[in-house]
Amino acid sequence: MNQQLGSYVKFFHIIRELEDSFQIDSRQKQILKVNFTIKDKKLMNILSDLNDEDEEEIKFSLLNYLNELPKEKQGVSRQMKRTRSSITDVDLIKGVKLDDSQFHDSVADMEKAFKLINHFYNKKKEGQTINPKINQIFENIRNLFTQNESQSNPSSALLTKCSSSPTMDMNQLIESDLLDSYKSIKFQFANYMKSHLLLMDENVSYTTIFNLLRELTKNLLDCDHFSFFKLNSNSELELYQTKTDIFDQIPLDQFLTDEIASLPQNKVFRFPQASHLCSKLDSMNYLSSYGLQTNNVIFIYHSKQNKQLDSESILKIANDYQLIDELRNMSMFLIHTIQNAKVQFFSPLSIADMILDLGISFLRASKFILIEQMYNILSQMFKMDKQSQFNDRLQTDQQDIQVWDSESVYIIFKDSQVTVCFRIYSMNLQKQTDQRIYSEVKHYYEKYLRFIRECFDKSAFYKFFLRSNNSLVFEFDKSGHLLFLSRPIPKQIKSNFNIQFNSHMIHYNQLSYNKIFDQRVVSNIENYLQDHNWKTMKDNEKQYEIFLKIEEKTYKGFALIFTENTKGWVKKQFKQLESGNKLDSKIKAKIRKQLIQHETINFVNKLEETNPDVKYSVASLYMPLQQLILKRTKSNQGNQQDQPKIQKSEVELKRSKFATMEELDLNEFCLTSQDDLIDTFDFNIMELTSQKDKHRVVWAILKKNRIFDDFGLPQENLQNFIKEMEYHYNVNNNPYHNYDHGVTVMQTAHYFCKELDQTSKNTIIDNFNRFILMISSFGHDVGHTGRTNVFEINSLSDLAIRYHDKSVLEQHHAALTIQILKYPQCNILTNLNQTKGLISNILSTDMSEHFTLLKDFENRPKNFNDPKILSGYIMHVSDFGGAGKRSNISVKWSSRVNQEFSFQYKLEGELGYPQQPYMKDLHIVIFQSEVGFLKVIVRPCYVLLSEFLEGRLKHCIGYIDDTIQYWEKIGKKNEEQQQQQ
Repeated sequence: MNQQLGSYVKFFHIIRELEDSFQIDSRQKQILKVNFTIKDKKLMNILSDLNDEDEEEIKFSLLNYLNELPKEKQGVSRQMKRTRSSITDVDLIKGVKLDDSQFHDSVADMEKAFKLINHFYNKKKEGQTINPKINQIFENIRNLFTQNESQSNPSSALLTKCSSSPTMDMNQLIESDLLDSYKSIKFQFANYMKSHLLLMDENVSYTTIFNLLRELTKNLLDCDHFSFFKLNSNSELELYQTKTDIFDQIPLDQFLTDEIASLPQNKVFRFPQASHLCSKLDSMNYLSSYGLQTNNVIFIYHSKQNKQLDSESILKIANDYQLIDELRNMSMFLIHTIQNAKVQFFSPLSIADMILDLGISFLRASKFILIEQMYNILSQMFKMDKQSQFNDRLQTDQQDIQVWDSESVYIIFKDSQVTVCFRIYSMNLQKQTDQRIYSEVKHYYEKYLRFIRECFDKSAFYKFFLRSNNSLVFEFDKSGHLLFLSRPIPKQIKSNFNIQFNSHMIHYNQLSYNKIFDQRVVSNIENYLQDHNWKTMKDNEKQYEIFLKIEEKTYKGFALIFTENTKGWVKKQFKQLESGNKLDSKIKAKIRKQLIQHETINFVNKLEETNPDVKYSVASLYMPLQQLILKRTKSNQGNQQDQPKIQKSEVELKRSKFATMEELDLNEFCLTSQDDLIDTFDFNIMELTSQKDKHRVVWAILKKNRIFDDFGLPQENLQNFIKEMEYHYNVNNNPYHNYDHGVTVMQTAHYFCKELDQTSKNTIIDNFNRFILMISSFGHDVGHTGRTNVFEINSLSDLAIRYHDKSVLEQHHAALTIQILKYPQCNILTNLNQTKGLISNILSTDMSEHFTLLKDFENRPKNFNDPKILSGYIMHVSDFGGAGKRSNISVKWSSRVNQEFSFQYKLEGELGYPQQPYMKDLHIVIFQSEVGFLKVIVRPCYVLLSEFLEGRLKHCIGYIDDTIQYWEKIGKKNEEQQQQQ
């Protein structure tokens, strides 16, 4: 036989069909698999021309092949299976000897006939369509044994009972039930290991995560929905349920309070139908709802209508087998994943890693489901008792087991945490039928333990590659179907090898090797497996390796490993850079900048690749600028000449503007109790109605930072400086980039510095750098045109030409701030001989440098002590001060900035410039833009700064999460309205 992969797959497909149709049993299937692996000559001749046309003929030849095998060879596998379940772990009653006689052929044939008849009986009973010819044979057999029923012919009586009611032959049914139970539990708990494949799609979304969690609870808990109530300190319950996928706030009344107080802690319980908690759910009509209260959260798992949870669910046996830790971890994983996936773009690999850890703990627990089902099955025939002992290993001595009499048989199932014993009163191991049942119980339990060990090994293998940045692994089973993919497929590899992979293939069960790879790769795989040469396959100068999986002479599948050498290079270079002391500091800084840029490009590409919705949100404004700028060909340069100039901006101050403004005397100001709000994140400048009150905020921030005393600020110059800044902020009447925004960013920077003072890093920014940070944050957007850098560049504005398309507006803001400070009547730096840091702080607000700045701060050394980098990062995060406020305030800031975006989008259309997608229809679909902006840009900035400030910004992150939820609800309502139209 030509042992190509297609032949491997076809062979195992044929023998599986033979087993499913009861033409061979598991023993014969194993013989075929072993002989196929060792290339038995006679079998190879049969399979020499395996193809679709001769599949039925191959089946017939395989059956003849098995019949011609020597009888002793046919019985070897089955005999070994029986002797494996020796009495090393089982104590039998004293003096009982095992019957080692082999089964007669007639008994084996009758057993096979029984299974076949039982199979078609069940299909008929379930109303399935049966081939008329087969149905007629079935009826003839039934009539035959009905006519010949007698006590002298137990086999005929047995089949008569089976045909009329299969439950009447207990021995046969028990063996069949044991097999079915083993298979169903194994199938249920093996599926979770494939669930991570959903995360490897190139378009992973929140919906993907949501569906994955639903599937996970179905596989591990046999539940269809879950809900949870989170107890808050504000006399409200936060409710989440998968049916609506929305977080709601529920008032905590006395009925709910009393019910919650009555619920047990850290114990699974069944919710009554009259539950007040369940009445708050969205009319689910689920008959089975099991709960677990832990860590101030009440989890509820629901099973379908008209379905009761039985011993197949870990929820049912969790209390008896002390599996609460597994359920608690599962529950907390669900709540944290749902919450985080709703408010941030996630790492699919980190979720896949957690799923493997979680699944393994449930896999270990699943053996207790098998034990419970075995007990229920055996109890149909035998009188039995069951005992469990925890923490201490149960011994087999009679004195350690309560009243074991001399005529009982017991079976022990050992585990590191709990050991279970079956006491079987009426089992007689001298009877062949009882011996078979006993052996089957032990055999399936040992087989299931081997399955668990295999999954543990696989999990370790999978986790290693999930955490590997330079390898991409595909693992396939013996039928050629995908079992494991280590990470989303990089675009370059996907393109080079024409790899096809998406979630639709998962749902339609098309994840086979020949569907994923093109013919080049498929041919290399099959040629490799034919040769069995362990060599590296090369294709198009890109390397990948193929490995054949063989266990105990049995073919188990194969794996492909692709390698990318660039991943992980940056962090390695960082470590070498930090450890090297021979390089000049300027050279180090230059190398570090290049490394940061390299990692930033990789990060942005990966972000856009795994989250395609980013480019349709305002987050795209923070991407590297080159991709958004209009290419200036000669033709469009000519067109530019015919278009009007949008604005001519000059930084020259020919005369002071403050002379025409309201007189301001800072000597009238003094700090009061109301100014304490300035030290908090809840400060809201929109509540101030007069310009004088807003000026007071600037004065108070400088006063609170001791800048008046330390640097001797001239009062008259300061009031002129504040008024001049206000004039240039508001001269263009921008809805967002105005004086309110400038003061808000200054106040946010002040708040972050106050939090910095409470940490161990409080000495990094000294008073001079703090002064410069306050002034630069105040002036960071002064003279803003109300347009983006992209617009300025595409319109060939004076600013774009002056600053060579590089950080156009940011350089303008810095230049204008310094120009105002240079004006004699506005100069507040009379006692300073430098403004070091002011320009770099303002340039750090350039949106196109966002990810570079983020990566630079993320990769700071352990002994970080750089005031320039920290000031720039605080400045950058402060620029999102409005977006990070409480939802009601954040939404108002969003409305303001989107007015500017909408006007720019319209103007770009009129002038023929490229229009940015996130600026379109903001009066209708603003939620899409805001969700992407908050998830991708704002939240990661706050999270990173909060980590640096030792967790002191968690409440700010909570505000951002609430705002994301607000926009998500708006989006969901919009979708519902569109569906109704």
